[in-house]
Amino acid sequence: MSEDETFHLPVPPPPFPHPHHDVIFFRRPGPEAPGDREHEDILLRRVPRDTAARFRAGAGGRSLTHAQYLAALVELHRRLREAADAGDEQIGQELEALGLSSVSV
Repeated sequence: MSEDETFHLPVPPPPFPHPHHDVIFFRRPGPEAPGDREHEDILLRRVPRDTAARFRAGAGGRSLTHAQYLAALVELHRRLREAADAGDEQIGQELEALGLSSVSV
């Protein structure tokens, strides 16, 4: 069997609710090491409905993918954090009110 050949294997249903609506995805690691990937997939769950709608509208209104929009927001936060750390008190107060004060990672 070649690596690219698709096959079907009957298995018992998973123990999750609604087994006909669940999808299980298996991925075999490629030749690259996990730290060598340029992109990652993330899943956001339980996002407040209004926030999710505003996020989709913000991305779509700018013709950006969700990934591009998220990357821009993360970069915006980095730049604002630098401005606050450099002494901009107003930006510092706004970030603090949002729970986005400086952290070390």
